[in-house]
Amino acid sequence: MVLAVVAVGLILGAEVLAAMRRDYLPTEPALEIAGEFGAPTGSHLELVVLGDSTAAGVGAGTPAHAYPTLLARRLAQRGRRVHLTGLGVSGARVEDVLAEQAPAVGALTPDLVFVGIGANDTLHLTPLRDVSADMGRILDLLLESGATVVVAGAPDMRAEAFWEPLRSITGWRGRRVAEAIEAEARSRGVPVVPLAERTGGFFGADPEEHYSADLFHPGPGGYERWADAIYPVLERALAEE
Repeated sequence: MVLAVVAVGLILGAEVLAAMRRDYLPTEPALEIAGEFGAPTGSHLELVVLGDSTAAGVGAGTPAHAYPTLLARRLAQRGRRVHLTGLGVSGARVEDVLAEQAPAVGALTPDLVFVGIGANDTLHLTPLRDVSADMGRILDLLLESGATVVVAGAPDMRAEAFWEPLRSITGWRGRRVAEAIEAEARSRGVPVVPLAERTGGFFGADPEEHYSADLFHPGPGGYERWADAIYPVLERALAEE
């Protein structure tokens, strides 16, 4: 038994080391996630997106394929003039959104704020109590702006870039982080997108179509799936205001 535990520990340690040394997509130069979408005469909607490298469009190739842009375009199809501001930063954790991104939202007078965060808290083993506490503060700050707020926690973290058993362990950890984030949202009546549940199966079934070249970040096809999951929740949230 002891030898088996040691063997598993050695295998997992080797996989973690391999994952750390893997070549991931560069995060610089950052894409410009911003713009105006829809007819000039449409009703104005100020959309702000907060988050990590996915909100910053890493893996999308161009801003047009980043999920904040996809969401802005879909929202504009309902006769709106959507102004998008993306504040996502690669590597951001929940604590970074609280310290750097959420405080900037008020000055933008948003109508709709989407927060997608949790992947880096999964990987860096942020204590769940800290995830919960910081996410609660983020939501309280955003709700003070008067905007409609929608949240998604960590996506399915069983990335193709990881080997087993690291892949499954990371997936389990991602679910715990997502649960902590989602619990804070639900306790405040903030709509939640179950992103891992609604999109993870597509990535697992067809990695080539949905991942970018590093097999960690989504590619254009993956971000389309994300937009498919997020957009209906945004529309419902706006309709309920």
